[in-house]
Amino acid sequence: MSVTEAQKQENREEDEIEIRLSDIVQFLKDSRRRVLLGSIVGLIIGALYAFSKPNVYTSQVTVMPELQAKAGGLGGLGGLAGLAGIDLNSATGGTMDAIRPDLYPDVLKSIPFALYLLSQPVYSEKLQAKMTLQEFINRVNRSWIKDLFAGGSKDAENRKLDPKNFSKAIQITKEQEDLVKIVQTNMSAAYDKKTGILTLAATESDPVVAATEVRLSLEYLTNYIVTYRTEKARKQVAFLTKRVSEAKGRYQSAEYALSSYRDRNRSLFLQTAKLEEQRLQADYLLEQSVYNELSKQLEQAKIKVQEETPVFKVLEPPVVPLRKSAPKRTFIMLGFAIAGVFVTLIILLTKRLLHTNSTSVL
Repeated sequence: MSVTEAQKQENREEDEIEIRLSDIVQFLKDSRRRVLLGSIVGLIIGALYAFSKPNVYTSQVTVMPELQAKAGGLGGLGGLAGLAGIDLNSATGGTMDAIRPDLYPDVLKSIPFALYLLSQPVYSEKLQAKMTLQEFINRVNRSWIKDLFAGGSKDAENRKLDPKNFSKAIQITKEQEDLVKIVQTNMSAAYDKKTGILTLAATESDPVVAATEVRLSLEYLTNYIVTYRTEKARKQVAFLTKRVSEAKGRYQSAEYALSSYRDRNRSLFLQTAKLEEQRLQADYLLEQSVYNELSKQLEQAKIKVQEETPVFKVLEPPVVPLRKSAPKRTFIMLGFAIAGVFVTLIILLTKRLLHTNSTSVL
């Protein structure tokens, strides 16, 4: 080995820092008081943070929605073909719901649903009063800091961009937009494709409000799906009801005209009188046939409405929660304490390395 290589190896050995297990143990022993102090500081900070957060309660409901899908009588082949990307419904003339159960959570994330929920009355156990959900959220989230900076911006928050609604669209103010975001955050829905179970959950700072909110959400979703699936059949019922009423009027008029003519011409035997009677009788029989046929169609349409109405089987109804779901103050405090230990160790280790490097340089 040459002299130059030997000098390079000696320099590398001097630059390398040898860390032994005994050094680590000694470092921990020397730093145990500071580490303990760091964990206590972290624990105190975690306690202040944990107890500054209000208690929140979660209420949920689980339902099993009815699946309505027709695949032209092919049964289970429709599902297998769907995995292959083949739509047997369009090929066989079958029909399938455009709004599937896995899309139900999207219905509860819409702005119309949030606006509906904000206008519904709720009872607050915390405030001991009945009010709308919008009033409850405003009272719970109100603070003196908001009131201090909200003086001049109140009109701006309630101002609409299209006061005369030329756009024919849903308009919300800045205040309503913030409330909609709160509702969408507090309300959640999940659909399990394997079990076919839909779970709705509401999280609020008041247990009674949480239970009320999840009940109203289930009612809104049920009415929305029922209206969607039966809308066409209900329109058919309304149309046939009007037609049956008109046909009944014509049928009764024809019946009265035939009876009146027979009463007036009881003793006449003229051929012209018989022809007129036959004509009135033909009109009567036609109106009677039309009326009977429309009445049958109306009954069939009413049955169709009942068949198309989906069933939502409630497996677990909404319950007023007795225990808070968050915050988990023990875990928060423990997490801050552990974080305090790590931060303290990193600071002490950095100082030790800097001190060692400066000593080696000297």
